[in-house]
Amino acid sequence: MTAESPRDPVQAVAAALAAARASRLNAFIELFPEAEERARSLSAASADDPRPAPWGLPFAHKDVFVTAERRPTVGVGHGYRWDGERTSVTLDRLAAAGAIAVGALNLDPHCYAATGLNPYFGRVLNPVDSRFAVGGSSSGSAAAVAAGILPFALGTDTGGSVRIPAALCGVLGFKPTAGVISDPGIAPLSPSQDVIGLIARDPALLRAVFAVVRDPVSREQQDPGAGPPRIGPLRVGPLRVGLPADWIRTAVDPEIATILHSVLRRMTAGGAVATEVALPSLDALNACAGTITAFEASALHRKALAERPDRYPAAVRRRLAAAAEVGGDAYDQALRNREVHREAVIGGAFAAADILLCPLIGVPAPRLDGVDDDDVSTAGATTLAFLRFNRPFSLLGLPALALPAGYDRNGIPVGVQIVGRPGADDLVLSIAERFGGLPAGSA
Repeated sequence: MTAESPRDPVQAVAAALAAARASRLNAFIELFPEAEERARSLSAASADDPRPAPWGLPFAHKDVFVTAERRPTVGVGHGYRWDGERTSVTLDRLAAAGAIAVGALNLDPHCYAATGLNPYFGRVLNPVDSRFAVGGSSSGSAAAVAAGILPFALGTDTGGSVRIPAALCGVLGFKPTAGVISDPGIAPLSPSQDVIGLIARDPALLRAVFAVVRDPVSREQQDPGAGPPRIGPLRVGPLRVGLPADWIRTAVDPEIATILHSVLRRMTAGGAVATEVALPSLDALNACAGTITAFEASALHRKALAERPDRYPAAVRRRLAAAAEVGGDAYDQALRNREVHREAVIGGAFAAADILLCPLIGVPAPRLDGVDDDDVSTAGATTLAFLRFNRPFSLLGLPALALPAGYDRNGIPVGVQIVGRPGADDLVLSIAERFGGLPAGSA
């Protein structure tokens, strides 16, 4: 993807819609035929000079975004629609920049799992190998981009829901700093942790889309020391890459650890300096994040769950039943613990490193081809395994990027996670531009 969009949005949109209709991945819940008229209008109004991306590009969004014309299904059947009071600012910004929404994408129901299984609309299939997990909850977003149907897609990320499927599909998935994109027009899960995320194959396009959708004020509040590293020498001083060695030694499959260290070698060969850093325990961070998510999700869904349990899959009902047991005192303590953890990471690891290179999923992708879409035990165990390394950085509100890094023994993509301090979104994205390609011969 160059800095300019293709000159023919009509052709681009028609191709995306045709590919979506022909696809067997089940990535889409709904296609928007009106996108073709929007493309014709843009084409007729355009001048001969090039327009910057994402002008003229088709995209789609996880089905949690509200528009004036449509309320999202949030991955739920039985006529359910989330009736938000306000429409999506993010979609408005993309429309103003000339991007064309062509559809709403499939997801885990209510965003409360990370598997890609959906008993209402059917599971999303991994375009690399449909026998293996695609991840979620932004499963359709990652699958559609990885399959080449779309150049980019939107998702949401509360505990890894953009990064997980992006990693398993072999594409880039970016969760910005919490608060950098403010949008009241999305269906929430855990409002204090929900973040709009972006998925793309091309790092330059990822940056261009982020520049469009981020809040204007956030551009002024970015960390002044978080500018993009220079290509050649990565920065004026060497880029310091922090490695959480204790996490890797105790909780990562050796095959995944080998792939992560290969990325570190590529970075150091490019001029970066590696340093070991200490992070709070994974168990402590996940317990804190789990308590916050549970309390906030239960508050959002308690009434609706009691009135219409058929609109909640068995796995989600079980999670919400457990969430209902979390009391206000535990929630308040978790909020206090979050600040303690956040200060420890910023004052500790980020005092020694500019970015963190972390695992994203610590085990090879599991097969889910024989699993029922409403399988409670498998869905729960898979979700927790996928969240383990992702949820901590959602808890802390840090920018995090899923970077394709290699393939596991079954040929399924493996991603690593690039994490920055709050506001260092541009620095994190620049790592994708420098190291975004898979190693030669790794497929």
